[in-house]
Amino acid sequence: MPRRRIVYGIVTAAVILVGGRGLSSLYASYAWYRAMGASPLWSERTTTMLLVWTLGLGLATLAAFVNFSILRRSIGSLTLPRRLANVEFGEAVPRRYLDRFALALSAAIALLLSPALPGWTLVAAARLGLTFRESDPYFKHDLSFYITWLPLERAVYGWAMLLLVVVTAIVVGLYALTPGFRWERGSLHMTARVRRHLSILAGLLLLMTTWSYRLAAYGLLARGSGEGGAFSFVDHRWLLPGLLLLSIATVAAAVTVFFSGWTGQLRTSFIAVTVVIILSILVKQVVPFAVARMGTPATRREREVPYVATRAEFTRRAYSIPALSMESRNPGAAVEAPAETGGTDAIVEHALARDSLVYPFARGLAVVSEPQLDVAAPPLGDGMVRVANAWAHRSLALMSDSIPRRARLVSVRDVRNRVSAVAPVFAQGTALRPFFHADTLYWRLELYTSSTTYPLSSRRVIASEERGYFHHAATALVSARTGKVMLATDQARDPFADAWLDAFSHSADIRAPGILRQLTAQPWAALPTESPLTAGDSTFRAAVTRLYNSMRASLTAADLAAFGLAYDSLGMLLAPPPR
Repeated sequence: MPRRRIVYGIVTAAVILVGGRGLSSLYASYAWYRAMGASPLWSERTTTMLLVWTLGLGLATLAAFVNFSILRRSIGSLTLPRRLANVEFGEAVPRRYLDRFALALSAAIALLLSPALPGWTLVAAARLGLTFRESDPYFKHDLSFYITWLPLERAVYGWAMLLLVVVTAIVVGLYALTPGFRWERGSLHMTARVRRHLSILAGLLLLMTTWSYRLAAYGLLARGSGEGGAFSFVDHRWLLPGLLLLSIATVAAAVTVFFSGWTGQLRTSFIAVTVVIILSILVKQVVPFAVARMGTPATRREREVPYVATRAEFTRRAYSIPALSMESRNPGAAVEAPAETGGTDAIVEHALARDSLVYPFARGLAVVSEPQLDVAAPPLGDGMVRVANAWAHRSLALMSDSIPRRARLVSVRDVRNRVSAVAPVFAQGTALRPFFHADTLYWRLELYTSSTTYPLSSRRVIASEERGYFHHAATALVSARTGKVMLATDQARDPFADAWLDAFSHSADIRAPGILRQLTAQPWAALPTESPLTAGDSTFRAAVTRLYNSMRASLTAADLAAFGLAYDSLGMLLAPPPR
C-alpha cells in the first residue's frame, strides 16, 4: 500500500506539473497574440489545434486499443511464473491489468505519432472556403482544391498510414510471442482468431494503398512523367486510367483478403495480393515505358503539343513575379522585391545598439521595465499572471520584485519568427532588409502565397524550395523599437491571400502602405537652419512636407523624441527671419 501511494503521488505531481505548464503556455500565447492585435488568429490557432489533437489522439488511441483488445482475447490469458517458498506455479494476470496495459500502450502510440498529425494551418486553410473560379481540365476541380484541400488530405493520409503500419507491426510482434502464431515444420501456423485479425489488418493496408493511388493521380498533375515533370500524353491517356483500374483492383483484393482470411483460404489471399503487385508494376512502370516510345519522334512531339500549351497557360497563372521567366533558375529572382538597398551597416548597428528589441536571430527574453513606447508585448503583471508568465517561459527571474508590474515581456524577438507567428500561411522571401521611417528602424520582409501541389505548372526552385505556385501577397514591416508587425498587402494579391487576409483582418494595417512608400536607406536628419528658405521656394515646400511626414510617422510609432525633433525643425523653418 505505501508503494502504491508513492506511485499515485508521483503520477499526481507529474499531472499537476504538465497541466500547469500547458495552461501557463496557453495563457502566455494568448497574451502575446492579444498584444500583437491578433486575438482572432489565436482563437483560430487554438481551436484548430485542439480539434486536430482531440480527433487525432482519440482516433489513434481507439484504433490501437481495439487491436490490442482483440489480441488479448486471441491469446486468452497471460500466465507469469511465481514462486512461493520452494514451490513454483503459474499465476494468471488479471484481465483488468491487461486492459490497462493495452490502454496505456495505445495512448503512448498515439502520443508518439502526434508529430505526424496535420498542421493547424493546413486545416485552417481548408476551412477558408475560397474559390479560384477556375478549374483544371482533367478532374474539373476548382484550383483551390489543390492549394487548400489536397495538402491536408496528403497529411492525413501520411498520419493514418503510419498509424496502421505501427499498430500492425506491434500486433504481429506480440502475436509472434504467443503459441497462436508460430513457424513450425516449414510452414506458418495460426489460430483462427489470429488469422482473422491479421486478415483485417491486411485488408486495411490494401484500402490505404487505394487511397494512395487517388493521391498519386492528383500528384501527376503537379509532377508528371514528361520532360521536367510535365503532365504528358502518357499520364493523361494511360496513367490516369491505369491508376483508376488499379484502385478498383486493390479494393477487390482487400475484400478478397478479408473474406478468404476469415474462412481460412490463405492461398486465395496470397493470389489476390500477388495480382495487385503485378498489376501495380505493369500500370506504373511497364506500360508507361512502352507507350512513351510508341510512334515516330515527330508523332510523339505532335501529341505533346496540347499538353505543352496547357502547361504554359497554367504556369503563367501560377507565378506573379515578372523577373521569374521560363528559363530562370535564380532563387533570388523571385524574392528580391525591394528595389532600394537597406541602410548602411554602421547606421543599422547604431540603431540596433540604441533601443532595438527585435532583430534577425535575436534570442532570449527582453523585459522592458519602464516602456516609453507602445511595445507590442504583453505586460508581465503580478499575482497569478506573473506566475503564469514565469512558468510558461521557465524563468524564476521574472518573479523578482524589482521588475514592475507594468513591465513588458518581449518573448519572440527574431524578425522572421515574429512575422511567421502573425502570418503563418505565407512563405517568406530570402531578403530581410533594414530601412528607416524618420529615425525608426523597420525590417522589411516580402510574403508570398506558395504551393507545391498546384496543378500543371512548371516547377521552379524559389527561395531554396521547389514550388509550383508563387504569388506576392504582402510586405511585412517590423518595428525594431516596438516589435509591431504591419502588413502592406499587395493590391493584386491572389484569391488565397485575399481570403486569408479577409478572415484575419488584423494582419493588414492601413498605415503600412504609407510607411512602405516613405522608407529610406538612412534616417531622416533634422533640417539645418543656417540658410532660411522662402515660402515660395520648392525646396521650402519639400522640407515642410518631409517634416510633416516625419511628425506623422513619429506619432504613429509613439516616438515623442523624434516628434519633438521634427517639430522643432519645423518651427525653425517657419520662424520669421530676424530683422
